[in-house]
Amino acid sequence: MLRGKPDLVDRVVRHIEDQILAGRLGVATKLPAERELSERLGVSRTVVREAVRILGTMGLLETRHGIGTSVRAIEREQVVKPLTLLLRTCGEVVTIEHLHQVRLILEVENAETAAEGVSDADVEDLRRITAEMESAAADPQQFAAKDAEFHRRLGQTTRNPLLALLLDTIRDLMAEVRTLVANEHGLFERVMPTHRRILECVAARDAHGAGRAMREHLQIALAIQRELIQKQMSGP
Repeated sequence: MLRGKPDLVDRVVRHIEDQILAGRLGVATKLPAERELSERLGVSRTVVREAVRILGTMGLLETRHGIGTSVRAIEREQVVKPLTLLLRTCGEVVTIEHLHQVRLILEVENAETAAEGVSDADVEDLRRITAEMESAAADPQQFAAKDAEFHRRLGQTTRNPLLALLLDTIRDLMAEVRTLVANEHGLFERVMPTHRRILECVAARDAHGAGRAMREHLQIALAIQRELIQKQMSGP
């Protein structure tokens, strides 16, 4: 009996999860009372209680005292944060070269795909962000924030939620790198031209040009990062 309990819990977890993912249990929908649910599924209340606990840790269910258990909205951070924490705790050293390689894989394709399906509203928004980057030339932290916004908005322009999500998984690492290089002399002059070229190629629906401009931009960014690390290693 005890050996079968984990299987029963897993079966209940999968059943409720499937109901949520299929849309049969919408956001904010209350689950039946524990006793009713156990009778419906033909399992003990202990099994139901454990399944609900697991689904709660997964972020799919939310239990409130005096209210009951209901379906939670699945938020982007629930996916992004665990992956970011995994990178930090898996024991592997993540170098700027690792990050550069991942950015090449994701962001060159991202720029090309964005150029193929960009709308006039997307272009207008990207132009606004680019203008705000120009205005932040003398404010390193604001420039870094707008830089991040430009890349994230470009990801949204692809209309591919998986691509945008994958870019978000390295968002925190990129924020650290941008903060690290924010005060580097000549940063704006070195990286701004390629941002402009990416924008103009995307606006012209030139996928090949957008990918080429993004690749050049990432190479410049890597060079700046390497220079900074070399300075730090060399000391004052």
